[in-house]
Amino acid sequence: MLPEDEMGPIGINRKNVGRIAERIVSNELEFRGFRVSDLNKEGTSANADLLAARDGKTWQIQVKGATEDDGWWFGYGYCDEAIVAGKGKDEGRMFNRCSNSSFYKAQIVVLVSVKSPKEYSCLVLPEKIAEEAAQTNLDREYRTLKKDGARKRPGPVWVSLDWTPKTTDARKRSFDAERGLLEPYRDTWGALDASTPSSIGG
Repeated sequence: MLPEDEMGPIGINRKNVGRIAERIVSNELEFRGFRVSDLNKEGTSANADLLAARDGKTWQIQVKGATEDDGWWFGYGYCDEAIVAGKGKDEGRMFNRCSNSSFYKAQIVVLVSVKSPKEYSCLVLPEKIAEEAAQTNLDREYRTLKKDGARKRPGPVWVSLDWTPKTTDARKRSFDAERGLLEPYRDTWGALDASTPSSIGG
């Protein structure tokens, strides 16, 4: 038996938040009557993490987990130079980027901000809304030049619905537009019922 100090929680961190977020989403869906399969475990999809089935219909879901940090912060993922440049058909996308996985494409994106396994907040987004919000963020944070004219280095793409930055009018309008897209989907799981399910058999 392990000593008590070795059995205690290690907290939420970058290494475990993704898997914890997926389990949170699975639990929420199963509570609502969905049967959930882990596509990562099956190694079948680069564009979706979970497959949820109910009433003969299926939904493919991508989950993005982030740690809560003095407020509910949500992460879209990490951008690279190709995403920032936005060149090519899918190069600028944050979601459903893998063109080799045309059979699997997420209809729903769930952004999860995790404080603990019992304390979390979810944005349950149709993929088109998630992509539009992410592109608004990218335009503001990465596709504008620095004051010295240099390009910004790619990195994490984040948003908070509770924090209002002190910034210029143009940036504030962008923040407001992004949060306006996201707010209706906060901890609202009805996005699945409102979205078009997958044609893949359950």
